[in-house]
Amino acid sequence: MKSLNDLHLENNARMGIYNNHTVPVAYHDLAIEYKAVRENALLVDYSHMSIVSVMGDDAWALMNHMASADISIIRDEQGIYSLVLNEDGTIRGDMYVLCTSDGYYILSENIPAPEIIERLNSILESSEELDIVELPEINSMADSGWGAIMLEGPYSWEVMSEIYGYDIIGLPYFEYINEADELIIFRCGKHGEYAYMAIGQEPALVKLWENILSIGGKYELKTGGIQYQDIVRLENTGWDESIFSGYSKNPIELQMQWAIQYDKENFIGKSVIEPQSHNQGERKLVGMLPTAECSGIKSDDKVLVEGKEVGIIVKSGFSPALQSFIALALIDNDYALADISGFEILTAEEDIPARTQSVPFLYNLSMLVNPAEHSFIDSSKSKRIM
Repeated sequence: MKSLNDLHLENNARMGIYNNHTVPVAYHDLAIEYKAVRENALLVDYSHMSIVSVMGDDAWALMNHMASADISIIRDEQGIYSLVLNEDGTIRGDMYVLCTSDGYYILSENIPAPEIIERLNSILESSEELDIVELPEINSMADSGWGAIMLEGPYSWEVMSEIYGYDIIGLPYFEYINEADELIIFRCGKHGEYAYMAIGQEPALVKLWENILSIGGKYELKTGGIQYQDIVRLENTGWDESIFSGYSKNPIELQMQWAIQYDKENFIGKSVIEPQSHNQGERKLVGMLPTAECSGIKSDDKVLVEGKEVGIIVKSGFSPALQSFIALALIDNDYALADISGFEILTAEEDIPARTQSVPFLYNLSMLVNPAEHSFIDSSKSKRIM
């Protein structure tokens, strides 16, 4: 049977390596894939996702020590988003944790599976406070041929409901369904859109990929590669190593404290990051919008107020949705407030007047689409939301 990689090569996808896995970078021009994820549906191979199982009666204690989130609040068929911190409180990466009746699955886009397993084993070796009687069984699911694909966009729910029925429409955020094709369908997403990740063995993923494509034309669905994240993760900001690693890995500076549960039992990095959480800190991540036309903004451009340097541009790009350049900047804490004008961005070509902007930059179409009232294919329902 064909693999996902075979399908990609047959259709001339441009391939690249992410998280030690070869997956498509792009199928089409980036503008086409962006339009699909923001207006219709985009199908992407997420096999760069590390998938690690941690099974056994004492799996919870091990997982809760590695995760910044409180794993105790999720039950079978529920998931949670969490950071993975280093001992010094900085961010190593992020992950979803899915709870099963027997233990947990870890899903991470940016931490290789061998490193996750090494971290877990290191915790088991060094931590006597966990009170683990029976060692959990830890495995990389890649050894069992597992991978993942993602369908994302404001009408992805309608595509999936054709395949799996209307139960998929009512699936809450961060919950999953075990389907008859032995795939896990997990509602998740980092970009403000409806998104469904299918997780399981590759033959079943190939069949689902082909099934989605067979019905996707009427939804103007497109296949895509990982490169679309470059724009959507600027508009809907979250942890992304490629954006932040050269500037900050501090979750407080990056305003990601919402992913840390300080009042739970001890976890890696807590002793460092919890005291920091009581202070304002020196700088914070904010969005920035130019208030006049400009030719572009680049990383490392300086942010000024009345000639005084108060920050630095971390990442910038052109937002098709906003029809404007947008940027993320680390700003001195005294100036790190939303919707404040009076800033200048100093580039190599010009000084650009700018204001701060709360993030995310977008109020996505997916937030306005109501499956009870809207449909892309049912002419009796509204398609577009004004």
